[in-house]
Amino acid sequence: MQGVSALPLATAGSALLIDAAGTLLRPAESVARTYARLAARHCEIDEHAVAERLPGIMQRARALRAAQPDWRPYWAEVVRVSTGCDSPALLDALLEHFTRAEAWRVTEGAERCARAVAERGMKVAVVSNWDVRLRATLEALGVSSWIDAAIISAEVGVEKPHPEIFHRACERLGVRADRALHVGDDHHDDVDGARAAGCLALLWPAEVGSFDALAQRLLGDEPSQP
Repeated sequence: MQGVSALPLATAGSALLIDAAGTLLRPAESVARTYARLAARHCEIDEHAVAERLPGIMQRARALRAAQPDWRPYWAEVVRVSTGCDSPALLDALLEHFTRAEAWRVTEGAERCARAVAERGMKVAVVSNWDVRLRATLEALGVSSWIDAAIISAEVGVEKPHPEIFHRACERLGVRADRALHVGDDHHDDVDGARAAGCLALLWPAEVGSFDALAQRLLGDEPSQP
């Protein structure tokens, strides 16, 4: 775990990079429950079965994301394997659902943190492995009004943990990599990837605690560990 002294204080020339799913955003209901609920109109499926299948197929099918910016071939495979149903109507319903603001909750304190560090000159960006629908979702949730940029893998053509996506974020914000802190919930994609790019990184939530605690650390107001 990186010590507080290693973190960049919120000043001009520094940046806070935030992962989306699992860090900044969380589903309003479990993904497995949503899949099972919508799939029930097309086939018989148990929520627990979906929950068991989802993690594996989401990882195994990752290569399909490169096929199209909307990740449709990827999501089609994820839905087919996790629910056992290959209905195009189900796929369309799920894609539409997860684009809407109502499908997501913004993590408590994230906006307060972003606005507080921005007042000291720190840039804030979302850096996410997501398809091109994310931009509309961030806009609908109001997130776009309090971040400086969103670097989305489907738009830039490279995914975390590749260092290039972090380099793109730093270039977009006009900061050096060693003055950027990335916070995310996946150790390999977020922490290892950011550090390989020369950024600082903290694992959410284990090394952060909360966005309010993170703001205090970046503002230099509360140097204690979470």
